Parts: sequence; C-alpha cells; structure tokens
Amino acid sequence: MFVIGTAGHVDHGKSSLILALTGIDPDRLPEEKQRGMTIDLGFAWLKLSNGQEVGIVDVPGHERFIKNMIAGVGAIDGVIFVVAADDGWMPQSQEHLDILKLLRIKNGMIALTKADLVKEDWLKLMEEDIKLNVNNSFLEHSPIIKVSSTKGFGLEELKQALMEMFSKMEPPKDIGKPRLFVDRVFTMTGRGTIVTGTLTLGNLTLGQEVEILPQKITARIRNIQTHKKDLKSASPGSRVALNLSGIEKEKLSRGNVILNCNLGKVSTILQAQVEMLPDLKLPLKQGSQVQILLGTQEVLGRVYNLEKDKLEPGEIGLVELKAKEEMTAFVGDRFILRYPGPQMTIGGGVILDFDPLRNFKKETKIQFLSKRTKVQLPDLILGELEKRNCFQPSELLQNTHFGEQEIRNELEKLKSQNLIVTISDGVVLSQKWNEISQRIQDELKTEHQKYSYKLGLTLAELASRLKIEERFLQARIDSLLKVRRIAQRGAFLCLADFQPQLSQSQKKVEQIIWDKFNSSPLAPPTKEELLKQNSEFETVLYFLLQQNQLVELTEGILFKSDEFEKIKNKVIELMQQKGKVTVGEVKEYLATTRKYAVPILEKLDQLEITKRVGDYRVLNSPG
Repeated sequence: MFVIGTAGHVDHGKSSLILALTGIDPDRLPEEKQRGMTIDLGFAWLKLSNGQEVGIVDVPGHERFIKNMIAGVGAIDGVIFVVAADDGWMPQSQEHLDILKLLRIKNGMIALTKADLVKEDWLKLMEEDIKLNVNNSFLEHSPIIKVSSTKGFGLEELKQALMEMFSKMEPPKDIGKPRLFVDRVFTMTGRGTIVTGTLTLGNLTLGQEVEILPQKITARIRNIQTHKKDLKSASPGSRVALNLSGIEKEKLSRGNVILNCNLGKVSTILQAQVEMLPDLKLPLKQGSQVQILLGTQEVLGRVYNLEKDKLEPGEIGLVELKAKEEMTAFVGDRFILRYPGPQMTIGGGVILDFDPLRNFKKETKIQFLSKRTKVQLPDLILGELEKRNCFQPSELLQNTHFGEQEIRNELEKLKSQNLIVTISDGVVLSQKWNEISQRIQDELKTEHQKYSYKLGLTLAELASRLKIEERFLQARIDSLLKVRRIAQRGAFLCLADFQPQLSQSQKKVEQIIWDKFNSSPLAPPTKEELLKQNSEFETVLYFLLQQNQLVELTEGILFKSDEFEKIKNKVIELMQQKGKVTVGEVKEYLATTRKYAVPILEKLDQLEITKRVGDYRVLNSPG
C-alpha cells in the first residue's frame, strides 16, 4: 500500500479533486466547509482498477497553514501536484515544490485542474509555464494531466498515471521498526482514544504495547483500522487509525510519535545538514530562531552554524539545532526550517545525529558529521563506533532507517576489510582496538616506573584512568593476557616481564620489620603499631602483603605467612582432637592472647576452614 499527498496553491482544487477521485470529502472541519478551503489535513483513500489501495493526504494550500501541509507530506510516497488552469503557477505552488524537494519526495504527477474553465490555447500556455517551473525538480518528467473535478474528465487518466507511478516504485520499506507520527487525536464513544497517522518502517499488531514519545508513556493497541476496515496488523505505507487503551486523549497531541517500546530516543539537540533555499533575501545567521518541522512535530528552536557564522541563500552547511522541547528523530530523517515571523520557509535538511557530542571539539564534530552527510550505512556504523568504544549489534543504529539484518550484513563486510573487530561484548573499531592495547601497556609501564614496589593496577583502576567502560576493557585485557603482553597476579594487572621490587632504602626498612616479627612470632606488632613507629613502614608493608609474605587479619593483626600456616595447622590439630573448641581453648593452646586468638579464628572462618556454632568453632565439612 502507498500513501500519496496533494500539494499546490490555495483554491486550486486539491480537495475537490480528491472528492471526485474517491467520493470522500477530505474537508472535515466546519470552518473548512464555511470558508471553502482546507485548513487542516484531510484524508481519503482510493482503490485502483488493478486492486491497488492508495491512501491520500489532502494538505492546505494557504500560506498560513504551510506547517499543516508539511505535517501531511512528511511520510508520503508520492504527490499529486495541483495547479489550477485559470490561475497558473502561484507563490504557494513554488513554496510547496520547494518543501517537497527539501523532503526529497521522488515520485509525483501534475494535475492541471479546472481545465474546463479555460480555452485550449491557454491550457497549452499553462503547461509550458508549469514545465518551466518544475524544471530540475523531481517533477521535471512527470505527466501533466488536464482535469475537471466538476465535469469528471481526466480522472481516469489520473488513476492510470497513479498505477504507472506505483508500478515503478519500491514497496514501502519494512525494517521491523514501526513508526507513526501522530497527525490527529480524538475520542469515540465506547472506544476511547484514537490516533491517526501514516505508518512507516514496520508493522503494528493488535494487542501490541507501544511507546509514545516524547512523553515516554506506553499504551496498548486495542483496535487497528485502515480505510475504515478492522485489521489484525498494519503494514508500512498505510494510513492507520489506532485505538489505544490505557491512555487519555488529553495526554496526546499531533507531533507525538508511536514506536516499539525502547526503540525511540528524544533530544533537544540535533546535529544536521541544512540546505538553504536559493531565493531567500537574507542569510541564516548564528543563533537565529526557527521552526523545526519533522514528521508532524513542530518545535521552536535556534540554529547554530558549525562551519561558518552564517549560511547564505542556496548554501549547504552543517548545523546544530537546539529545540525548546524534546523531539524524536531517526538519523536520516528529513525536516523543514521556517522563520516563525514573518512565516517563511527558509530551507530544510537531514538529521545526522541526535547526540549533543559534548566530548567533541568543534573541528572534530565537523569532521565527524561530514562523513555522515550521505547517510550511508558503513559511514554511520564507523561513526557510532568513533563515539563509543563498543556496541552490541542489536544496539547499533537502532534509530536509523536501517534494519538489524542490514546492519549485521554490513558489519560482516567491515570485518572482512579489517575495519572492525568483533568481541564477545560487541564490535569495536580496529584502530581503536589497537590504540587501547597500547594505552593499557603504557599506563602499566608508567605505574611500574612510579611505584616499583606495587604489583600493578586493578581493572577498575585502569578503566578509571583510561576512561573506558570495564566490560569493554576486560575484553582487550583478555586478548593481551592470551598473547602474554601483560600478566595477572591476583586482582592486579602488570606487564608480563615486571617483577615488583623494593629500593635499597626500602629494603633496610624491610629488615627492621622482619626483626620485629621474628622477635615475637605469636604476638607480632599490628599494622597500626608499626605505622606509629615509622610512616616509612607503610610502603614496605603494602609490598609484603602484596607478595603474600604477610597475612592481614581483622583489627590490623599481621602475621608472617609461614607463621600463620603453622598456627592454622595447630588449630586444625586441636579441633580434630576435641571436635569443637572455644576462643579460650585456642588462646591457651597457642599460648597467645585473646587479641590474637579471635582474629585468627575469624580468618579461618573466612577461609572456610572453620565455622562458628554458638560459642564454639568446628571444622568445616568438606564439600
């Protein structure tokens, strides 16, 4: 199914043409009936002789309602461009054509309406004038069909032209990411909240839970209709009405976006490329206030040129859009920019990113965005991997016009070109993968040079210093361990050939410490007592603990490792004799004090050699 829109100057017969083609009057508002012109969007549908169903969006032509026109044509597949034979090409004809070109509409035809009101030679003049005005546009080679909505001639030729146009078009893209820009919200008695819009990029199904942005609220689809027929699912390219349960009408409005849950993102900062219309009188200056129109969204914001202070008429440039309200966008979405007062279309463009890119310097940001202007999948993938170290394929480019399988296929190509590396946690740029390898080794080398007595750094310390997430860093560390560039000793990472050692002065302190422990092996000094005597002891104690030459118990109790091994064996021996023992019995058996006996037993509990049962300790059962 395809959706087409109308376009053209006010009072050129767009709504009358739709009524004649479909039998449906798209003017639904009483004010539209009274004034005889379309103010808001109208909707109709048509079944062609080949069975093809077509949804039709009728848009207003008056200059004051251009924003409603843009809301209507944002998701169409083609256009019927209407020019009245008795009036000819008019200002809104040109503005509508400019908007369609900026939105990159590719398919269309021209209806020369009210052809019954003028003579044949005038019709020929009008045709020539239209051809001049659509030159170098997507309508350049489109048929011009003379039509009278009142007399009925030309309607069958128009339908035939529609069938020919559709036969050359690719079906609407289905990438499994359904998105519907809401253009109407209303209620029906007994049904509740209804929203309508043109569905793109995926299917919506009955009973499905959906998310509504920018509010970030959820609702369930109670009923789906297309052309007043109930459906179990709606496909891309359909005009769809959704009956939503679990949400009040007052919470919704035109411009809301309906998607699969957890798919969409919102932002007030959008990175984009803008194309200025050539016939403007003034340039787009830094910080200018604009209306940003994307889908059915209409938000005020300011535009900041990245490459120069101002964009002249006809120029193309990179900009950052700062919206006053949150917007929803996919990379690759087209949008229109207008001045809010006096209202005027000034240009349009394509969304390249919806990330503030705060960590990018201006030059880097320009370079990054310049690679994305063609919105090609390889460029987008490589760009995302520049921003972040690592992505899961399922996370990568969710908010684009590319499907998951397309992305996975492209990842395989990039991998075969050695541009990316796949790891257990996702994909990463090959260049970044190699850079991080070197950074890990450089950081460890610096640590070893500065603190030769330390084993190295923990994973958390490395991640903090390198500003890299631990899960990604661990994957790179694993690969370096495998090729023996680095080594792991307990919780510490170090260069493979590194051995911690004390300086000559520190070795003298080490001997003083050993003398103290050897003089009283069962009642050695605590860490606190040693540090009070000499603050230089701290570094050496750290080294000895790290080397497992000392064992630290609770309360800062320290034992030589070989001495603690003897104590452990004695406690096991005592328990094997008695079955269960108290702290007092252990204290007497070891000929020590309670100060040492309690931490000894707590350490053995921690090692799961013993366990506490009431006031007693018993040996832990194996297994």
